[in-house]
Amino acid sequence: MSEKLKIACIGAGCSGTGQITLLEKYSPGSVVAFCDVSRSLFDKIINSYMDGSSAKEAGDFKTYATSLRKELKDIPFYTDPEEMFTNENINTVIIATYCRSHYEMVEKCVKRKMNILLEKPLAISEKDVENCWKLLKNYPKVATVNFTMRGAPVSRAAKKHVQGGTIGRMVSVQYVNNVHYGDNYFRGWMRTREKIGNLFLQKATHDFDIINSIIGLKPISIAAFGSRLVYGGNMPNDLTCNDCDRKWTCPMSIYKLELEAGKPLPGKNNRLCVYAQEIDIDDNQAVIIQYEGGVTASYCQTFNAPQRGGQRGGYFIGTDGIMHLRYYGQFDETSKGQILVGNSQIDITRYHEKPGSIIHEIYDWNGHSHFDGTEYGIMAKLDLLNGRPTEILNTIEEGYISAKMCLAAQKSIETHKVVDLGLNL
Repeated sequence: MSEKLKIACIGAGCSGTGQITLLEKYSPGSVVAFCDVSRSLFDKIINSYMDGSSAKEAGDFKTYATSLRKELKDIPFYTDPEEMFTNENINTVIIATYCRSHYEMVEKCVKRKMNILLEKPLAISEKDVENCWKLLKNYPKVATVNFTMRGAPVSRAAKKHVQGGTIGRMVSVQYVNNVHYGDNYFRGWMRTREKIGNLFLQKATHDFDIINSIIGLKPISIAAFGSRLVYGGNMPNDLTCNDCDRKWTCPMSIYKLELEAGKPLPGKNNRLCVYAQEIDIDDNQAVIIQYEGGVTASYCQTFNAPQRGGQRGGYFIGTDGIMHLRYYGQFDETSKGQILVGNSQIDITRYHEKPGSIIHEIYDWNGHSHFDGTEYGIMAKLDLLNGRPTEILNTIEEGYISAKMCLAAQKSIETHKVVDLGLNL
């Protein structure tokens, strides 16, 4: 791409503003406008960076970006994307709206032939996923789906080991995600099907993509089970822990969890009661995946792991050995959210080596989000936009396959049947 980057963002919450911040960090002056129903989160996050700190509201996208250009906080703000497109000279768009709006925004950007940096998932309904895929399958501009864990050094190392033959030919995968901050999904906007579809599309989509990327195979069919056993109930939808008279006795109170378990307090926009009436998504799921060539995978995700019980990763079993991938190799966090120790690890044991022999690798990510994948992912996007080679592509096809897997898993839960993916590649 020879033209100067002129980037706009639709949806300036923690993800959208986080990506704005990182793009500005590595390509100062490239972001020219943004659009949302409100600019409140943008202002909080950007102003905190301007003050030399890192905003709690930035969530998983917080970074060290204290030298941002002062003009960034005054770039044009719009509440209507069409008005922004008309008034601003834009060639690239970050789409980080509510997931239900992804297809609508993709369609707007395609009509104007813009580069598209789409937040995951591709979309949340079968119809919208297929329509997005039709629009972007052969799109001549840059188009990516944001899988932040793809860029993590440990993810890239695991892929090289498996596809380089370190453990022989793939046989099976056993993968888990026990989320130690799972209650956060039920304290804010992500707790209803209307806005997110299901937690496969919010969480497992990353894990499915990682498994697909590491083994380099296409999934064929899926069977799944799921239920809601921890969250939801009959409490008012607008009740927060701040206003509840059970804040010191409720087992899920953020204040009780901070006092007794050292769990960091969430941001003020993530303090709704987890027993609210409107909660209608499952909080635990188990999946079996059939891949081409007979390779199988199992996957489980739960959203009520204790603070020191977070696990993500699993075993990749080959004909010549086993690779154990742990995103939380060592992890320790204070009640203020400060990570004391954070690293990912790979352990490989091979058949034709003595019992005491092992390949052991450690990847430190302390101080960086998504296991050190967020910033590498943004730099990869800038490489794509500027016509430079990169190994972190996050293609639309990968986003399409992951979304289809998530939808198939949810359909299997609802129908009690094995679901063929029917990928239209």
